[in-house]
Amino acid sequence: MYELHRKSKTNVGDAFCNPSRYFEFPNIKTVDIMRAPDVKGDTIIVGGGGLIHNKFGPKIAELVDCADKSILWAIGHNFSKKAERKHTKSIWYPEYTRKASLAGIRDIGEFYLPCVSCMHPAFNKKYKSTHDYVYFTHHFKSKFDQADVPHMTNAEMDFDKVINFLASGDTIITDSYHGAYWGQLLGKNVQVVSWSVKFNYMKHTPHYVTSINEQPICIKNSVTGFLEECKDYNEKFYQKVLDIL
Repeated sequence: MYELHRKSKTNVGDAFCNPSRYFEFPNIKTVDIMRAPDVKGDTIIVGGGGLIHNKFGPKIAELVDCADKSILWAIGHNFSKKAERKHTKSIWYPEYTRKASLAGIRDIGEFYLPCVSCMHPAFNKKYKSTHDYVYFTHHFKSKFDQADVPHMTNAEMDFDKVINFLASGDTIITDSYHGAYWGQLLGKNVQVVSWSVKFNYMKHTPHYVTSINEQPICIKNSVTGFLEECKDYNEKFYQKVLDIL
């Protein structure tokens, strides 16, 4: 049995969105999706992260076709807004999402399943806000150029440190998908610079800003009960996976 996801060393969201971190599976081996072995006759779990993307799509389709059983765990749409115009205005689902034995997609719509990183114990702690605004940016996509403001990038790989930082702000300003998602789990106000459709399909729409460097404004858009809801989705999905196994 294989778990296939992006084993990133420079993106904390990719690194912490694989379900075997949070749930037990028999004899599972975690492998980077681009280095997947021959899975013919095996069971595979693919996810999570923004894997509905041109880079990963052909590989996932091949894996789903070859595997005996295939589970997609909270993968998400992740292509540019320019590419989005080539599709319909509704969410487009690749053919492999319907071929899989069980599909969970982190974007709101059919197959909805929020990212499994909600299960991390860091979210069970109590935190105190110490800043009005904090900035959490994508380590190479972002155009952030401010100084003397609370700032962290998603290249910080200490998950507890990341959540502690996000929890220190009343409002999180971000161009990272997981920065926005984790902010909502923490009950924070979230403002987003959107450069990918990944931000368009979040269940709770954040406040969009045009630049990560513009003067922040006070917008109250925190979500209550979202953490518990996301955990419940994943716990129920886990039971469905066990039924398949």
